[in-house]
Amino acid sequence: MSIGIWQIVIAGLVIALLFGSHKIPALAAEAAKGLKSLKREAAAARAGSADAPFDENESDRKR
Repeated sequence: MSIGIWQIVIAGLVIALLFGSHKIPALAAEAAKGLKSLKREAAAARAGSADAPFDENESDRKR
Protein backbone atom coordinates (compact mmCIF):
# COMPACT_ATOMS: atom_id res chain seq x y z
CA MET A 1 0.00 0.00 0.00
CA SER A 2 1.50 3.32 -1.03
CA ILE A 3 0.85 6.81 0.22
CA GLY A 4 -1.55 8.68 -2.04
CA ILE A 5 -1.65 12.36 -2.90
CA TRP A 6 -4.73 12.95 -0.75
CA GLN A 7 -3.02 11.45 2.29
CA ILE A 8 -0.09 13.83 1.80
CA VAL A 9 -2.46 16.80 1.39
CA ILE A 10 -4.37 15.90 4.56
CA ALA A 11 -1.14 15.42 6.51
CA GLY A 12 0.06 18.84 5.32
CA LEU A 13 -3.18 20.48 6.40
CA VAL A 14 -3.00 18.85 9.84
CA ILE A 15 0.59 20.05 10.27
CA ALA A 16 -0.42 23.55 9.17
CA LEU A 17 -3.25 23.58 11.71
CA LEU A 18 -1.05 22.30 14.53
CA PHE A 19 1.97 24.54 14.01
CA GLY A 20 0.54 27.51 12.16
CA SER A 21 1.62 28.74 8.77
CA HIS A 22 4.28 31.05 10.21
CA LYS A 23 6.19 28.33 12.07
CA ILE A 24 6.35 25.78 9.25
CA PRO A 25 9.22 27.52 7.34
CA ALA A 26 11.21 27.83 10.57
CA LEU A 27 10.65 24.15 11.36
CA ALA A 28 11.71 23.17 7.84
CA ALA A 29 14.85 25.30 8.10
CA GLU A 30 15.81 23.72 11.44
CA ALA A 31 15.21 20.24 10.03
CA ALA A 32 17.41 21.06 7.03
CA LYS A 33 20.20 22.32 9.31
CA GLY A 34 20.01 19.14 11.37
CA LEU A 35 20.09 16.93 8.28
CA LYS A 36 23.05 18.86 6.87
CA SER A 37 24.92 18.47 10.16
CA LEU A 38 24.13 14.75 10.27
CA LYS A 39 25.42 14.27 6.72
CA ARG A 40 28.60 16.23 7.52
CA GLU A 41 29.29 14.12 10.63
CA ALA A 42 28.61 10.87 8.76
CA ALA A 43 31.00 11.86 5.98
CA ALA A 44 33.66 12.81 8.53
CA ALA A 45 33.23 9.50 10.34
CA ARG A 46 33.55 7.54 7.09
CA ALA A 47 36.67 9.49 6.15
CA GLY A 48 38.16 8.96 9.61
CA SER A 49 39.10 12.61 9.91
CA ALA A 50 39.91 14.49 13.10
CA ASP A 51 36.53 16.22 12.86
CA ALA A 52 34.75 12.95 13.58
CA PRO A 53 33.15 12.65 17.03
CA PHE A 54 35.29 11.04 19.73
CA ASP A 55 34.44 7.45 20.57
CA GLU A 56 35.47 6.36 24.08
CA ASN A 57 35.32 2.67 23.19
CA GLU A 58 37.77 3.16 20.34
CA SER A 59 40.43 4.67 22.62
CA ASP A 60 40.02 1.77 25.08
CA ARG A 61 40.63 -0.79 22.32
CA LYS A 62 43.94 0.83 21.36
CA ARG A 63 45.43 0.41 24.87
